[in-house]
Amino acid sequence: MKKQPTTERRFLKNDTAHVSLEYRGEGDDKQPAAFIGKAIVCNSRSKNLGGFVEIIDPKALDECDMSDVVGLFNHDSNYVLGRTTSGTMTLTRDADGGLSYRIAYDPTDPDHQRVMAKILRGDVVGSSFAFRVAAGGDSWDKEDTDTSSLYVRTVTKISKLADVSPVTTPAYGAATAAKRSLDQYKETYPTLETAPPVVPLSVHRRRLQLLERAA
Repeated sequence: MKKQPTTERRFLKNDTAHVSLEYRGEGDDKQPAAFIGKAIVCNSRSKNLGGFVEIIDPKALDECDMSDVVGLFNHDSNYVLGRTTSGTMTLTRDADGGLSYRIAYDPTDPDHQRVMAKILRGDVVGSSFAFRVAAGGDSWDKEDTDTSSLYVRTVTKISKLADVSPVTTPAYGAATAAKRSLDQYKETYPTLETAPPVVPLSVHRRRLQLLERAA
């Protein structure tokens, strides 16, 4: 039986995700119009995900299936805020290759009312997205410093975007598929002699600078 790809989740803190409310009107006529936020940032390192960090390539979404993406609160399917197929949520590719979302605010929806209150209180701390990496859609490098080593995963092709979510709790825990990919890399290159040449940190930073200029 063919193994199904694993859905992974990643989290952006609010200083990057910019989860907020969009308004229409001014003064006494000012009304909430939408939840807006950034779900995916490219060319930016994640926090440590358990022995490795991750970078999303600017072209990773170029062939991604985003035909039916759901906007959820805390990745909970019981709290649907919007959906691309219904027109209540729209997705926009950003200049860095990443992705922003806009969920139209419905004042008659109790879930929208609750999430709005949480955003205004500062309880919502960022955005998260659920995705699947295509077969062969990631690569690994190993960086060595004088004191430590670090594996760097670059996601080059995302096959499916399942949902985007304003969240109250970081969703870093679901990095299982990436860890499996790292284990396979370590099995293929079990020693320093068999591993590909180590990429110095300065070289990797230079690569990121070139990617940003080309984006």
